[in-house]
Amino acid sequence: MSADNRFFQNAFKLMPTSAFILHKTSGDILEHNQAFADVFNKQEHDLPTNWLSLSQNTQTKDQWQSFSKTMQSDKAARCCDTLLLGEKEIKSELHFQELDEDHFLVCLYSAEHLDLASAENSLLKLALSESSSGLWVWDIETDAVECSESLCDLIGCSVQSSPKSTATWHCLVHPEDLANLKQIVEQHIAEASKNYEASYRILQGNGNYLWVKERGLIYAVNSDNSIAKTVGFIEDISSQKKLEKHLRRQATFDDLTGLLTHSAATTHFKKQLGLAKRQYTPLTMVKINLNADGALSQLIYEDKNQIIKMAAKDLYRNIREGDILARVASDKLLLLLPNTNVKDAKQMLDEAINSVHSLNFTKKDGDSHSLSICAGVATFPEDGETIEELAESANNAVEAYANDDTILELK
Repeated sequence: MSADNRFFQNAFKLMPTSAFILHKTSGDILEHNQAFADVFNKQEHDLPTNWLSLSQNTQTKDQWQSFSKTMQSDKAARCCDTLLLGEKEIKSELHFQELDEDHFLVCLYSAEHLDLASAENSLLKLALSESSSGLWVWDIETDAVECSESLCDLIGCSVQSSPKSTATWHCLVHPEDLANLKQIVEQHIAEASKNYEASYRILQGNGNYLWVKERGLIYAVNSDNSIAKTVGFIEDISSQKKLEKHLRRQATFDDLTGLLTHSAATTHFKKQLGLAKRQYTPLTMVKINLNADGALSQLIYEDKNQIIKMAAKDLYRNIREGDILARVASDKLLLLLPNTNVKDAKQMLDEAINSVHSLNFTKKDGDSHSLSICAGVATFPEDGETIEELAESANNAVEAYANDDTILELK
């Protein structure tokens, strides 16, 4: 026997944790240490020679081989089982470590209670890799939930008043998010999937809701391959949610004017076009150029933006509630007028644009100048039967604004 093997055998025999070596295929217990023997000697019971004589829940060779395959996968390394010591049954947690292709090293622990104060240290690497802000462990059978101190700090409660079951945890989840969370977790348990993720709002001790991401991982399985315990990692994602909200708003509303963006307006335009087709009502689209004479281009960036912002605000104030106004380019707006023909559209535009025409600004040469606006009008179905066709017709009308039939020009 080599020196390395003798060292391993001595270390194995003397290790304080109960441990034994198990054959992956047969389930035979090939070696055990003194701590494991002491458990049975104290009960005046013969040492088991096979997993089937040790486990209450594994009854057949086929069940053992199925369980063995599970412990060889990356799904779980821990097992919760009831061990037989004569007539006494002990609920235990066992950690399986593959020694080689044929053998497990199995360490035996009590499963009566998991101290999260120490678990938070033993799971530190895993917690950090998940960028977690708090930990919990859930015993599926007893429905007992234990929260770490860091998680209690996150949700603003003491360890003593922290949720102790899924029911009390669910009381803290925002009602709009609860059904989705339940569905995800129930699927995780039913399929014994390795992990799951869920984002939801949780009620803090100060009465505010906090957006969190929950990542659940199998911590231990039963010998029938069902999940015994799940460990969870809770991360504060409120900053991420604020950023997502900001990005959604950016995609919907123009930062400068507060009007709809081109892409967001297109969705509304198409809905209105669908209504016009079904109800046989007129629909008019207007392309508005706020820089018809190019004078705005002579302003510095900040001054030009200020004029565009004021013009957009005045136009928006003078349109009807059901009309849709969007900024589609730096100095171009697009207006959709539901249930409006060309004649009525021109009358509305005359009034609306006159309110904007009074805006004055000073050019680089020092001269005072009024905002010069022209608009191109296109109507459904004469000028187009799709939003794209109407937009193209209105744009062509703006570019050829000398045509008085389709252009309203104010200078």
